[in-house]
Amino acid sequence: MAEIIRLRKGLDIKLLGTPAETVNELKIGGTVALCPDNFTGVTPKVVVKEQQTVKAGEALFVDKNHPEVKFVSPVSGEVVAVNRGARRKVLSIVVKPNAAQQFVEFGKKSVQSLSCEEVKAALIESGLFAFFRQRPYDVIASPEDAPRGIFVSAFDSKPLAPNFELILKGNELDFQTGLSAIAKIAPTYLGISADQTSTALLQAKNVDVYAFKGAHPAGNVGVQINHIKPVNKGEVVWTIDPEAVIFIGRLFNLGHIDMTRIITVAGEKIEKPSYMKVVLGSQISDILKGNLKDGNVRVINGNVLTGNKASVEDYLNAFANT
Repeated sequence: MAEIIRLRKGLDIKLLGTPAETVNELKIGGTVALCPDNFTGVTPKVVVKEQQTVKAGEALFVDKNHPEVKFVSPVSGEVVAVNRGARRKVLSIVVKPNAAQQFVEFGKKSVQSLSCEEVKAALIESGLFAFFRQRPYDVIASPEDAPRGIFVSAFDSKPLAPNFELILKGNELDFQTGLSAIAKIAPTYLGISADQTSTALLQAKNVDVYAFKGAHPAGNVGVQINHIKPVNKGEVVWTIDPEAVIFIGRLFNLGHIDMTRIITVAGEKIEKPSYMKVVLGSQISDILKGNLKDGNVRVINGNVLTGNKASVEDYLNAFANT
C-alpha cells in the first residue's frame, strides 16, 4: 500500500467546459512542428534543411551545449519550414507528414538486461532524453549529471487537465517498461492520487509509490518532491511527465518512437469538450477545427494557470496536455 501524504492547503478551480471521457483521434494530415522554446535552457542548432525528408525519430535540432542531446521529429515527412525570428532565433521547425509513416529503427530491447549507461544511451539516441527536466531551475536535464532521484507525477490537479487513468488504459505495459527503464538511471518516485485505483499505478514495480490527497497543487511534481525528499543545496533531481514515460516504454517495446499522446480539448468556448489523441507538436488549428463556439475566444496552449496565449496557427507545446 502506498504511503498517503495529506495536503492541508490548496484550491481546486472549477471551470466550465469539463471534457467528456470520450477519446477522438486527430489523423495525421496537416503539419507538425517542434519549437525550441518549449525546451527551457536549450540553445538550438538546426541539423536539417528545408525540403529535406526525415523519418520519425530523426533529429531536427540539437543542443549546442550538449550536441549529443537530440530533439527529433515526431513524424516522417518533408521539412517545409525552419522559421526564425529576431537575430535568427529558431522559432519552429515544421514537418509535413507522409501518408505512410517511416521510423528510425532503434531495435527492441529488454530493459531488465540493460545497464544504466545503456538505457541513457538509448534515450539520448532516440531523442527521448529531451523530456527529462532537472530541479532546480526546471531546465532540460544534462546527460552529464547523476541525479539523486527521478520523480513522476501520475496525476494533474490543474483545472481541465486530463485524467491520467483514462490515458493509461491500453498503455499499462509501456508505462511499466518506461518506469523500469528510468529506474535504471536513478531511484524513481511515483506520485499518485489517493483517489486513483489503477493497478498499474498502485502496484507499479521498481519505483517507490506515494499517494497524495488534497486540492491543487497536489499534482504538482515540485510539491511532491518537497514532501517526499526535498532537494538540498548542490543536489540535482530529474522530473518527467507520465506520458513521456509511456513514450520511453514504447521505444523499448516497439523498437522505434511513437509520440502520439492524449490531451484534453476543453473550456467554455469548446462545442464538445473531450479527449483527443494527437501527435506531439500538432497544429492547434487542426485540433480545434469545427469545435469552437462563436464570439470572443482565447486559446491557451497548455493549462489555464501556466499555459501561453496562442493563435490557431501555433503548434501544441511539446509538454502540454491541455
